[in-house]
Amino acid sequence: MRNTVLAAQGRAIRHVCLTRRDPNHSVPGALRAADDEAGVLAFLSTCHPTDTVVITPNNIIRGFSPAVRAHLDRLPILHMASGQLSFFLQDSEVLAHSSYINGYKVSRILCLSDMDMLLHRQMGLHELTKVRLPVATRSDNGYSPDKNRFVTYVGRIDFHAKGAERLVPIAKLMKARGLLRLRIFTTDGPNSPDLPAFLAQLSAAGVSDWVEITYNVTDKPKLYEEASVLLLPSKKESLGNVILEAFSFGVPVIAPSYAPGPAEVIRHGVDGFLLDEYSAEAVVDRLESLSPDTLVRLSQAAFARHQDYSMEQYLTSLETIAADTALTFSGRNEIRPYPVIKSIEMLTARLERTQLRLSLIKRTLSWRMTEPLRLIRAKLTWKSQP
Repeated sequence: MRNTVLAAQGRAIRHVCLTRRDPNHSVPGALRAADDEAGVLAFLSTCHPTDTVVITPNNIIRGFSPAVRAHLDRLPILHMASGQLSFFLQDSEVLAHSSYINGYKVSRILCLSDMDMLLHRQMGLHELTKVRLPVATRSDNGYSPDKNRFVTYVGRIDFHAKGAERLVPIAKLMKARGLLRLRIFTTDGPNSPDLPAFLAQLSAAGVSDWVEITYNVTDKPKLYEEASVLLLPSKKESLGNVILEAFSFGVPVIAPSYAPGPAEVIRHGVDGFLLDEYSAEAVVDRLESLSPDTLVRLSQAAFARHQDYSMEQYLTSLETIAADTALTFSGRNEIRPYPVIKSIEMLTARLERTQLRLSLIKRTLSWRMTEPLRLIRAKLTWKSQP
C-alpha cells in the first residue's frame, strides 16, 4: 500500500491511504482513523459515489469503527482478494462470523490469479476481475552464474502455509550431493511461528552447518544479488511477492505447481519450474540439472517477465476498474465476496437456538432460585481443592 500511494503521487486520480493506525507514519498523508476519526469522517463526508471508490484488501475494512464503515459502505467497494479463497475456506474463522459475512457487500471482486478466479466461480461468485500486483522494476539484470551461486529461500518460517519444513530434507540432500550450502533469509519475529521447531529439525538432520540463516534483512539486493535459484516451497500462495522480487534480479524460481500464485507467474521451463511433487529428490535433481547456460537463459526470461508486473500497469488497472465501477454503481454494494456455506449456516443457527433456550431457562423461577446455591457450591468445591 505504501509503495502504491507513493507511486501514485501526481497522477490525475488521487490515491488516499485510509488506515486504522500507522505508528511508524510510513505512508505520507495517510488518514489514520484511530488518531483522528473526526477528521476521517469529515473527509469521507465529502466523497461521492460517482468520484470515489474504496479498495480494501481482504477484510481490512472490518476493523474500522461503525461510523467509518457507514461512510465506506455508501461508496463503491472493490474487494481485493489478496489472500486466496481456499485459505479462508480452510484456515480462517472469518466465515463463522455470520453477521459480518452476510452484511459485507461489495461492487466487484479483484483476484490475483486464474486459479483463484476459478475457485470463486465454483463457489458461486462471479463478479470478478483479475489484477496483477506490482513489483519495483529494474533496468539492468546483473545475474551471472559466477556470482549468483547460492540456492536461496526468502520468507518467514511457517510450516502450515509456507512449507518451510520442506527445506530441511532439501538441505540434507544438497549436503549429501556436495552442493553449496542453502541460504535462508527470514525473520526471528512473530511472523516466523515455527522457527524454533525448524532450527531443531535442522540440528536433528545434521545440516545446521549447511544452512546459512540471516535474520531481518530488508535490503533487496542483499537478498537476491548472490542467489542462483529461489526456492518457494509454499503449500498455499495467493501470488508470491518474492517471485516477482527474485525475477526483478533475474533469479529463477522453483515452486509447487498447485499454489495459485506461482502457477500464475512462473512459466515452467522458461523462467523457473513448477513441481507437482515438491520433494527433496525432485528439487535437488532439478538443481543439479541446471547448467550455467541454462541458468543464464532462465535468468533473462525471469528478468523480462517482471516487467509485466510494473507499478504503472497496476495503477492503470486499478484506475480503469475503479472508473468503470463508479460509472455503473447502482447506489448499493450488492455482491457477496464470500460464499454461502450451508454447514456453517446450520451450525450457526443451531448455536443461536441453544443460546435462546439457555436464556429462556435462566429466566425461569427455578433457575433464579437455585443459581445462588450453585455458585456457593462451586466456591466451596474450589476452596476444598488442595
